[in-house]
Amino acid sequence: MGGCQNHTQSSRAAGGRCPVHPSEPLTGLCSCGTFFCRRCSPSAVFCASCYHIRLHSGSARFAGAQPAIAGAFTGQGQTIGHRQPRPLTQRIVIEALLLTLATILIMASLMLQQSRSLMADTDGQVFGFGINAGANPLQKSAPYLTASIDSGGATVQFTSDTSYSISARVDSMRAYDDMISPAIPYDLLLSWGKLADPDTAAQYSWKQSNREGTVSGPLDDDLTSSYVIGHVSNNHIIPANDGIRQALGMIKLGDLVRIDGRLVDVKINIGNASFSAHTSKSRTDTGDGACEIIFAEHLRINGQSY
Repeated sequence: MGGCQNHTQSSRAAGGRCPVHPSEPLTGLCSCGTFFCRRCSPSAVFCASCYHIRLHSGSARFAGAQPAIAGAFTGQGQTIGHRQPRPLTQRIVIEALLLTLATILIMASLMLQQSRSLMADTDGQVFGFGINAGANPLQKSAPYLTASIDSGGATVQFTSDTSYSISARVDSMRAYDDMISPAIPYDLLLSWGKLADPDTAAQYSWKQSNREGTVSGPLDDDLTSSYVIGHVSNNHIIPANDGIRQALGMIKLGDLVRIDGRLVDVKINIGNASFSAHTSKSRTDTGDGACEIIFAEHLRINGQSY
């Protein structure tokens, strides 16, 4: 495709023929000022000089006398080729800045909402840290399980046909030093629903003793006696491993917790002594036997999982 570099304006005046290929009529004029024929540039779009030196950055305008081409392009004002990029206008710059500002504001709003949810134990929320203390505990039938583990120097035999997950606020916590404490070191008095709101919880008195939990406080149309009974439970926690056992000791009043595991009936053997107990499977029972015995396989305290 070489030879077009020496074309001049005078070559067009000489009968409109290409001086390099005299048998060929001129078919185009590149913006670089060079005429070319079909043999110089079969595509009839760019000249060899422009393609190799300027990478076709200009435009090629067809102006030849060949009827087949002139009929389609001459005087049409059509331009073929790569156009020079237009500089950014002031309007485009302003629009880009506004879009960037809007993106920043949206991200800041999302971060603020996340920050507020992470402070759920202090700002009156019942949802935070991925824990929804406003929801009821989830209890489901599960394949029957019987197992025996060593926990704190005690042998714990338990059976279970129920999985259990509870998300709640810690209103009272008690570490025990009794016969079964090697297996069940802590009891947690938990609340959920409306009672998990810190302002509401502050109106009630929460107590634990002798492996029992009690709550007392004002009642009204929303917080009836049946509602309070159905949204509070005293839970005997059997940790599945040492990590969960240690984490239980770090729980503070007002923390949000999620406990996943099983409701179990247990027989605890310590030396020559033994203790047996059945778990409650109802949220509305009271008195002896109303406590949930939870084999805790997973524990989340605020934002930390164990």
